[in-house]
Amino acid sequence: MDKQLIAIYELKRQAFLLGYIQNREHFSDALAFAYYHRVAPIFHEAIMKETYAEDPFDDVYAVKKEFVSDVLKYVDEQSLAGNLQAIEFYKLEDRFGGYKTNRIELIRALEYARIDRRFDEKVWAAIESNAPAEANSLEATFSPSEIHFS
Repeated sequence: MDKQLIAIYELKRQAFLLGYIQNREHFSDALAFAYYHRVAPIFHEAIMKETYAEDPFDDVYAVKKEFVSDVLKYVDEQSLAGNLQAIEFYKLEDRFGGYKTNRIELIRALEYARIDRRFDEKVWAAIESNAPAEANSLEATFSPSEIHFS
């Protein structure tokens, strides 16, 4: 992976998060969550795609664009089909990597979508209905007070 690209992303990430802390009203909570947790911001990448034909940071994100897209597409398809049992957390975990393989990535992808107000409460209740402790109450909000630089 290109170390310069990583450094540029980390500078962008920190600048964005500092701006978010100082002027929350000008920023999306979901996008701030995505930057903070290094999740590919698939709902917020339109300007990058229009300008550069792709997000130049695709390789840098800890939770990749394809993973987030695949998970949310599956949740959407199953919820539209009325198959809410298929989107219980453990079933999602099995489908997208197996037991504990991508658990944190799955949680982050789902929380990003929830903070951005994707899907209705029936979907979130179904996902959380059969979930481990760390996923039985997925975040629905994000605020500047949750940002800590170390």
